[in-house]
Amino acid sequence: MAAVIRAAGLTRDFGSLRAVDGLSFEAAPGEIYGLLGPNGAGKTTAMRLLAALLTPTAGTAYVAGFSVVERPREVRARIGILTEVPGLYVRLTPAEYLDFFAQLYGLAAKAQRAARIEELLRLVGLGDRRSSVMRTFSKGMQQRVAIARTLIQDPPVLLFDEPTAALDPEAARGVRDYVRDLAASRGRTILLCTHNLPEAEQLCHRLSIIQGGRQLAEGSPAALKARVGTSVVLRVGERSPLLFEKLARLVTLDDAQVDGVGPITYRTNDPARVNPLVVRAAVEAGVDVLGLGEAANSLEEAYLRLITRGGDAPSSPVESAPSSELRSRDASSELRSRAISSALEDFGASLSERREP
Repeated sequence: MAAVIRAAGLTRDFGSLRAVDGLSFEAAPGEIYGLLGPNGAGKTTAMRLLAALLTPTAGTAYVAGFSVVERPREVRARIGILTEVPGLYVRLTPAEYLDFFAQLYGLAAKAQRAARIEELLRLVGLGDRRSSVMRTFSKGMQQRVAIARTLIQDPPVLLFDEPTAALDPEAARGVRDYVRDLAASRGRTILLCTHNLPEAEQLCHRLSIIQGGRQLAEGSPAALKARVGTSVVLRVGERSPLLFEKLARLVTLDDAQVDGVGPITYRTNDPARVNPLVVRAAVEAGVDVLGLGEAANSLEEAYLRLITRGGDAPSSPVESAPSSELRSRDASSELRSRAISSALEDFGASLSERREP
C-alpha cells in the first residue's frame, strides 16, 4: 500500500539552530502516526514542513502524492491541520464559522456547504449547538469545532498538534475517540504531534521519538517498549555483595543497593536465556530465591530510557559479550532449556540442607 505521507531526510535550519535533523518516516492510509518528544523537540516544525508552510533546508517530503517543495499548493489543498491553539472566531456560531472556511476552500454552492456543515456538526456531537455563539462553549466543545474545521474540505491527511492539550479528561477522551474513528472508519491518515505518552500509546499505530530535532527511534508502541528490554524482578531473602557481584556479570541492574531485603530489578533483551542464569547465580551466592517475575514495560519507561540514552537500547553484560564467550556460557539449546530447572533443583537442595538439624 502506497504511503500517504513520506518524509526523507527532512531537515530545517533557523540560522544556526537545526530544528529538524534528517527526519524520515512513512504513514499509510488509515494509519495514525505519532511524533513523540519533549517540548522543543521539533515536532511542530516537522508538522509545518509537512503542511508546506515551511520550506525544508534539506531533504523532502510527499503528502498525498505531492512534493511539499515542488507542489505546496496541492499539498495544502489535501490536508486538514489542527494547531495546539485553534484560534476560533468565538463571536460566531459553529455553523457560521464552518461556512466561512467552507467558502475559503471553494465550496461555492450554499446547499453543498450547508449539507457538509450539518454532517460535520453531527460527527463531532454539536448538531444541537449549531446556532450557539462559541464563546459560551467549553474548551472541549471548542476543540470539537476545530476538528470539524480540519475536515471541512474532506482531506485525506490530517495533521494534529497536541489535540487534547488543556482539555479535561472527559473532553480529551472524546477527542481521542474522534481521532481514532477518523482513521479506522474513514481511512484518514493522521499525523499526531504530542508529548502525551498515554495518548500516543492509545492512538498511534507507529511513532517516532524525537529529541533535539533528531529521530531517536521508530516503531509501534509495543516494539519501542521491547527495544529497551524486559524488566525482571528477582525477590530474594537477603541481599549480599556476592550476589550483586555475580548479577553484575550477567545483567544491567536497576537497583544497586547491596544490603537489606526487597526485590532486585534488572533488564534483559533475552529473558528466556538470562533468567535461568540469574537464578543459578543467586543459588551459588547462597541466598534464598523467593520469586522471579517479568514486569510489563510502559511506553513512558521506554521513552525516558531512549531519551536519556539518545536512542541506544541498553544491553546487559551477558548480551553484549563476544559470541565465543556466550557460547562458553551457553553451549547448546538443550542446556538453555534445562538451566532454570537445574538451578531450582539446586535451590531446593540447599533449602533441605539448611533445614536439617
